[in-house]
Amino acid sequence: MRILLLEDNPVNQTLIASQLKKLGHQVDTVSNGQQGFLRATSNQYDIFLCDILMPHWDGFKFIEAMTVVCPTMPIVVISSSIATNDLVNKLKPYSNICAILAKPLDMVKLSAILQETSSQSHENLGKMARIVCTIGPSSNKQEVINKMIMAGMDVARLNFSHGSYESHEKVLNMIRHAEKEWMRPVAVLMDLCGPKIRTGNMQDGMATLVPGEMVIIQAADIEGTSQRFSTIAPEILGDLRVGDPILLDDGLLELKVEKAGVNEVHCRVLVGGKLKSHKGINLPATPLSLPCLTAKDKADLAWGMEHSVDFVALSFVRSVDDIVELKELIRKTGTRKIHVVAKIEKPEAMENIDAIIDATDVIMIARGDLGVEIPASRVPWIQRQIIKKCWEKNKPVITATQMLETMTQNARPTRAEVTDVSLAIQEGTDAVMLSGETAAGVDPVNVVRTMASIICESERHLEQKLDHNQILVDKTDINPALSAAASLGLAAATLVIDFGNNLYQHMSKWNRRTPTLLATNSIHSARHACIYKNVIPIITKEELSRDQLVFWAISEAKDRGYLVGGDILAVVEGARKTQGGIDQMGAFQLIRVA
Repeated sequence: MRILLLEDNPVNQTLIASQLKKLGHQVDTVSNGQQGFLRATSNQYDIFLCDILMPHWDGFKFIEAMTVVCPTMPIVVISSSIATNDLVNKLKPYSNICAILAKPLDMVKLSAILQETSSQSHENLGKMARIVCTIGPSSNKQEVINKMIMAGMDVARLNFSHGSYESHEKVLNMIRHAEKEWMRPVAVLMDLCGPKIRTGNMQDGMATLVPGEMVIIQAADIEGTSQRFSTIAPEILGDLRVGDPILLDDGLLELKVEKAGVNEVHCRVLVGGKLKSHKGINLPATPLSLPCLTAKDKADLAWGMEHSVDFVALSFVRSVDDIVELKELIRKTGTRKIHVVAKIEKPEAMENIDAIIDATDVIMIARGDLGVEIPASRVPWIQRQIIKKCWEKNKPVITATQMLETMTQNARPTRAEVTDVSLAIQEGTDAVMLSGETAAGVDPVNVVRTMASIICESERHLEQKLDHNQILVDKTDINPALSAAASLGLAAATLVIDFGNNLYQHMSKWNRRTPTLLATNSIHSARHACIYKNVIPIITKEELSRDQLVFWAISEAKDRGYLVGGDILAVVEGARKTQGGIDQMGAFQLIRVA
């Protein structure tokens, strides 16, 4: 069996490991719970032997974290205080504890336990793609957020279509608390609601629209009926033209404009049904004069600038001007660097997709509204096209909406949902997003764990695309250090020393097979890196020289299980002025790890 031993006493550690090796087992050792968790989520083991009293993270914290990642992984607890009822009672909630043994260990008894224990393996190993999770009523609790981070959440999404500033601030504080407790950077994405167009109130909460009948949409607010109803955005009425389709409630109902007007529009019901209050209105063929940034969005952005938000997502982007307006507002509002996410959910955005990708920092394929605004059959091909363009332009891309939708109510996803996530990973998406599944689902932690396992399994079967390799060979403007590191097949990991905080973005594009470790002293850079595939931030709080930083990073990488003695580490640097005053274009170094 492959065993991970957590024991802080060096004498005990050496003695137990040597005895287990004599019995034919493969043993790795660590000295505290955090090292154990990092090693366990980077390598495959069959069982854990865990001391309870350890510095930094004790055994309880390790067991709690591993129970989130893999609830069935067997753990043997070793402790000098085995006789106390307090220890036994504390371990009762963990069903994966298969034995509690006293020190010094009875190796005959331990050997018997190992023989009786079935080998287990967990699937969440070395995840490269990122997971964005929406926080809502089901997940806005400290314990749940902690576990979601352990399960694989990289970016927390705050949906400003719902909630108050007070509730968002409470969640934000929970995320930052969990970030410190579990020593893992987590980015926060605020999602502006944009000019969401909805119906007004309906009489008795609902009206039935009959196919073939006429219905009027009017500007003045009324209680709607099957003959006429209002909209919360009356300014759209003047944009509607005769023949324009109007989709209601995510496309479940459809109208066609037969008489245009500023105050009221007469429509024919093409697809009828029950229309409830405050349902969405989509206008796929109508050029809208509504601004992309509403007054509410600007107020929300001001709140975000005052708090530790890392990304801001702009809804219903139609042209590059929308991105420019938001970036200019960020520049004027404050000095903090917040990256912009352009949500692609309008046909106009697809017409201007290249310019939008160039102008923004991140793309989100918002397949929900996009699949209403255009025929749903086109969405998979548009998704593939956008992912490819984003890779070519070196911009991270998030694939979003209904990825594991049935897990909002169920413990398992459908096979179609698993395939959907897997295809997005194979196509090269940097991140996948969970919406209602984690915001309002029955078990947000299980959803994140399931998503992580699908990602890891899909990434095990990824093949390097030939056209990517050819581009790397043909392009002359690629930093030679990047080119050397990306094409190197023998390195166990790549360390990026990134004083300019942009080299890691290029490494994410070119190096997607071995871990890319980003050594940085900036928590903001570490959080921004959380959206980039296969970039693992390791943060130092000290001011270190270049060589000191390399030695520190190697030590951290060994603790986390990314490196072991004998491995080759590729070190990549970008442009900087060396201590000798030389203008360095880039640097590449191979190190044999001791």
